[in-house]
Amino acid sequence: MRHRIISLAFLTVGWSLIIWAQTSRTELLSHLELASGNYCNYPIPTGNVTLPPDGYEPFYITHYGRHGARYMTDDDAYKYLITKLDSAKDMGLLTTLGEDALRRLKTAQANACLRDGDLTLLGARQHRAIAHRMCVNYPSLMTQHLTVKANSSTVRRCMLSMANFCMELKSMNPQLIVNMNSSEHDMYYLTPNDSIEIPNSEKDGELYDRLSEFRHKMLNGRHQMALIFNDTVKAREFIDPTTLADHLWNVTSDMQCLPELGLTFNDLFTEDELIDGFRTYNASWCLWEGLMPGAQPSYYAIFPLLKNFLDEAVEMVDSGKSGVRLRFGHDSVLLPFTYILGLREAIHATDDMENLHHSFAIYRLIPMAGNVQWVFYRKPGNDDVLVKFLLNENETSIPITTDIYPFYHWKNVANYYRNMLRNANITYKKNLNENK
Repeated sequence: MRHRIISLAFLTVGWSLIIWAQTSRTELLSHLELASGNYCNYPIPTGNVTLPPDGYEPFYITHYGRHGARYMTDDDAYKYLITKLDSAKDMGLLTTLGEDALRRLKTAQANACLRDGDLTLLGARQHRAIAHRMCVNYPSLMTQHLTVKANSSTVRRCMLSMANFCMELKSMNPQLIVNMNSSEHDMYYLTPNDSIEIPNSEKDGELYDRLSEFRHKMLNGRHQMALIFNDTVKAREFIDPTTLADHLWNVTSDMQCLPELGLTFNDLFTEDELIDGFRTYNASWCLWEGLMPGAQPSYYAIFPLLKNFLDEAVEMVDSGKSGVRLRFGHDSVLLPFTYILGLREAIHATDDMENLHHSFAIYRLIPMAGNVQWVFYRKPGNDDVLVKFLLNENETSIPITTDIYPFYHWKNVANYYRNMLRNANITYKKNLNENK
């Protein structure tokens, strides 16, 4: 399936899009916030909304969105860093900068206490803004007396992301009937379905070995050790430099989700070191989700989401009605979903970890509040339904031919993805009835 997706992509979008997708050091240095990878805050979309062919109007939007900006999902980084730096302070090993970094870490930890993974104020604002633009960009649909069906992962940050999104829709159009739900019943497609058998890959172990080497090279911690400790030889007796740098990079990146806190740890990294952290996690996510050539295709666990999109779209198209369908979940779903769909931003991964970021960048795919939307159009008296694809509200392409880009003929889209599901030969570890 991987080779089929990549080859077909060129039929529609051409070679120019590979150039478009490249990430350069110059770009990252100009927008260093992008180096936070999947911690990156939601980018402002281009604002380009292509008008459909004459007579066509939007009648259905179906969506999957990642939760908004959040606290780190656990306090392991804080515990490690503060425990180690406190010990170093007692031993007289901290520099002046090291003591100041420890003070800031304790401030950040106190703010994060009992908030593991919680949505931040910025995360709420991100989803309200996306909902607002949905109403502004598609007024002929969003001003109608519609039913909005929304559900989320049972994780708090996803539920609150859904609530903020739906409240904004309701404020824009009080006529909307909004149904929100969060239940284990729907987790089989809102999160990775661990009942699905994932095909093995002989190369997977080798790739993880290479990733470990790459991580230790990119996050070697030598600079951080020299900045924080006045005797790095003694500090190394109880502190692992790579673990130190890794945890510091994560804390540094998560501060973007908490602008009201007014804390930064960027002074513990050079600009290139921040980018090296991004490159590490860029390769990690690509491998974890099975998008790297030769990796075990863990994206199989996301196929139930694709089926849900297709089944509910068919139901809406056949009904002749209009509506909005919202789903809220996680980056571990959104990233492989963009790959399965064949979105142009997601299909150019390579196993060359040193250069992967030139063709594949997670900040384009899974920023905080990242999302995929399919927007459906119809024309009275015409049964040729059209659909376009949005990644983070920007129009994008899928790997099938079309004569009206960025719009696609729904019958072709449905056939393409149904064939994909059939060819995947999905099997389950447990009773199929338990997995819908």
